[in-house]
Amino acid sequence: MNGQKTNLELGELKADMVKYVLEIGEIFEFNLDFTDNSIKNVEKILSEIHSEYKRTQDPEGLNGVAIQFGFYIMETIERNHGNTWFERNHKDFGENSFPFYWNEMTLFPIGWCQKRIFDGSDDNVWAKYKIAVIDKN
Repeated sequence: MNGQKTNLELGELKADMVKYVLEIGEIFEFNLDFTDNSIKNVEKILSEIHSEYKRTQDPEGLNGVAIQFGFYIMETIERNHGNTWFERNHKDFGENSFPFYWNEMTLFPIGWCQKRIFDGSDDNVWAKYKIAVIDKN
């Protein structure tokens, strides 16, 4: 995995998606400043989105929101812990699973966000981030 780089198109996609997350953070009035602790605010936002999903049972657009927040988590890891890359597809998890490679691990932050939005608090993204990133660093 050493020396691998994210292709330019995917890097641009991540940058675009992160801009949307920052706008969502402003709407929810949570600070998203790319610190490890900002993932606690991601969890709070996704919790609110999950509550709305439970109420409406309308999944429209929520996979896109999960992708945006997953990219924010990737960007946060990259800024604070370096040496990362990702690709679009994974041999076991399929197309558009966006495996993220860091610290000799493969993480799926987009999957974390999807599970949090649709399945609820048992899939807390802060808890996953703390275990996978902070405790491993």
